Amino acid sequence: MKIKIFATMVAAAAAVSLAPSAASAEPLPSNCHSGIGYRSAYSWAYCTGGSGYVRAIATCSNGSSTAKSYGSWVWVGSQSEAHCSWGYSTAVAGSYDIKAY
Repeated sequence: MKIKIFATMVAAAAAVSLAPSAASAEPLPSNCHSGIGYRSAYSWAYCTGGSGYVRAIATCSNGSSTAKSYGSWVWVGSQSEAHCSWGYSTAVAGSYDIKAY
């Protein structure tokens, strides 16, 4: 009987230890910044806090309309750049997007 009780207690403890915990979740990227790069040809973005990824988003203009351009996802602490494509060659706004690790 003692073995059965012990096995039940071990199984219950294992189930509890495998349950996800909100306290162990990594913080989202924070202290993020973005702007327009040299000669308004691209936008940049980076974050210095938390963990996860950031990417730059450029709003590019051809003088009469705009289009979005997206940079690569990079780890917090690195800089992402979103370059404007031909035809929409001037960055008029820079922003960023974040995602958890």
